[in-house]
Amino acid sequence: MELTVRVTTSKLILSREAAMIAQQMGEFESSVLIRKGDRTVNAKSLIGLISLELCEGQALTILASGPDEEQAVCKLSQLLGA
Repeated sequence: MELTVRVTTSKLILSREAAMIAQQMGEFESSVLIRKGDRTVNAKSLIGLISLELCEGQALTILASGPDEEQAVCKLSQLLGA
């Protein structure tokens, strides 16, 4: 499953927010990735999320594959404020 969203959270996603996202994505069995430009990272990886330097207005694509992919994509889009 693939969904393109625009980040609407009003601040840069820093380590605290990234840790919360990684933890919540870790609860899903599916593989969950975030693609921003030419970079793709695991949404369950704290370091990967921080390295994307996500902030308001940026477009990104959520990619998920697995038995609970729809729920994972929905949750991640909510966490990103999309």
